[in-house]
Amino acid sequence: MDKSKKNRFSYWFDNLMAGGTMALIRVLLVVMIALIVALALVIILFWPEEGFRHSIWLTLTRILDSGTFADDEELVLPFKLLMVFITLLGLTITSTLTGIICNVIDEKVQDLRRGRSAVVEEGHVIVLGTAGGLYTIISELIEANSNHPREAVVIMDDKDDKDVMEEKIHARFPDPKTTQIVCRCGSITDVADLRICSFDTCMSVIVNAESDATTLKCILVVTKLLKECGNDKAYITAVIRDEQNKEAAELAGEGYVEVLSYQDVISRIIAHSGRYAGLSRVYTDLFDMDGSEFYIEEHPDAAGKTLAELNRYFPVSSVCGFVTAEGEILLNPEPDYKCKADDRIILFAEDDGVSKMDPAIAPVMEDVILPEYVKEPLERTDLLILGCNSKLPRILQEEDHYVASGSIVVIALSEEQLAHKDEFEHLGTDNIEVKVVACDFYDRKQLEALIKPGLSVLVLADDNEEDDEEAIEEKDSRILMILLQLKYLSEKKDYKLNITSEMLRVENQELAQFANVNDFVVSSNITSLIVTQICQSRELKLIFEELLRENGSEIYVRPAKNYVKLGVKTNIYTACEAAARQREVMIGYRRREKDGDGVEIVTNPPKAEEIVFEETDGLVVIAVD
Repeated sequence: MDKSKKNRFSYWFDNLMAGGTMALIRVLLVVMIALIVALALVIILFWPEEGFRHSIWLTLTRILDSGTFADDEELVLPFKLLMVFITLLGLTITSTLTGIICNVIDEKVQDLRRGRSAVVEEGHVIVLGTAGGLYTIISELIEANSNHPREAVVIMDDKDDKDVMEEKIHARFPDPKTTQIVCRCGSITDVADLRICSFDTCMSVIVNAESDATTLKCILVVTKLLKECGNDKAYITAVIRDEQNKEAAELAGEGYVEVLSYQDVISRIIAHSGRYAGLSRVYTDLFDMDGSEFYIEEHPDAAGKTLAELNRYFPVSSVCGFVTAEGEILLNPEPDYKCKADDRIILFAEDDGVSKMDPAIAPVMEDVILPEYVKEPLERTDLLILGCNSKLPRILQEEDHYVASGSIVVIALSEEQLAHKDEFEHLGTDNIEVKVVACDFYDRKQLEALIKPGLSVLVLADDNEEDDEEAIEEKDSRILMILLQLKYLSEKKDYKLNITSEMLRVENQELAQFANVNDFVVSSNITSLIVTQICQSRELKLIFEELLRENGSEIYVRPAKNYVKLGVKTNIYTACEAAARQREVMIGYRRREKDGDGVEIVTNPPKAEEIVFEETDGLVVIAVD
């Protein structure tokens, strides 16, 4: 064989191998058939009495079964030698074929273990990516599905094999109740990998990627797949960390996506939590699936009634607003707005379908309700912020709206963080004066020089979307060290400090409970809660945006003494009516120890419940400030 022919053969063989396992099996079958026919012709040539059919059978049986030639003792020696030769060829062919088939089976088993088989679920939620909030998302979906007979959640990422993903999830959720959790391994930005998730039958998609770049690309790919399969009912829910990328994400989604701005949401929640003790727990109750949530329901009997009247018809739910026939959200509407026949009601209730209207309006205790009160003037406050991150400018701007002129914010930065000093000192705030100082947070003397009685303290965590699990745990550990230092100093000096701390992992929050922190804001946890709620009902996005935007109806904790008489037994019906007369919607209350730091938050209490409000108690209300 000359060089040219050798190269051609090598090239043909390479192409054959590139054709995959089935191509090899086909070639091997062709070779085996050709050999059977050729050897049968040899037998007929020397022993014509055997006949063609019998010769084919003799050759086939000896190729497939190596023990067949043992019965050839009575045959002549040349025939025996030919049969031995055919058997040896058969051993080569069958062993090669067996090896190829075993490889095919092994490849299929490995594919199954890697999670490469197509999903055949219907009405399922697809979660793409296993970033920090994954377990919160799974937990909320399990809770949301608990009153449905069988639901499925499909999770895809390429960080771990399917077996590893399933093992981690099962360790965290040994009893997923009525939810089947299906894991698949693949790139969340690759069209071919994503096709196995069955986008044609899914209910919604959650993008839980670690960076905005991956999120944007994933939205593009998922939008393409949803359009291809014609699934117009499904939609995407995603979180964008940098608000500058929000519009790009909405453009990429082409109407299929609901985008949540991480910086905007968390900045507002952190700023508000620092002003009202226990408010972060209110937000958690609002956004999680455990307890009461927002539902949008049809109640024909509500037509013609105002919001205040309706709250006296629903004994175990809070009526917060309406959704018009055009889809407009009216959260905490004008007092004289009456529900129209085609309006739906926004309810804060324990579950969907549990809210029933009583046949008659509940009475209230008029002698307990106070007349219209004058809102407290803005107070001058002093705030100490330890650390900084990308959300701090938004937090300062939000804080500026709710404090009196002359308020001072001291930002303590480490040596590495001082490079951002000018960014914070030149924000152009109207009411707060920003001072930046250098501080080693772990030096007790430096920290002691910054605190004083009644000071509000905000501890921020570094945020970096590229951080891995180990880095995130390290940052939470540093926050715990700072909180322990603050606890020691407050006890040593007998200072009462109002401390709000950001955490990156909800599991670490439990470790810091004893540090006398008034509120924890776990950023990834709250955004995951909101995303999961929106993936269940797209209209909730509009409600949450209204609650979290600057000029909308927001959540406040206001003194109970502004609404009802203190020390007098009343009921929740009466407290709701008192709030309604101030154009506010009561959704719960806060009880605070007179001489301690303990705070109890109760949301959506039964309205017939009797209660005596004290000086330190407050009402949790939705109000326009």
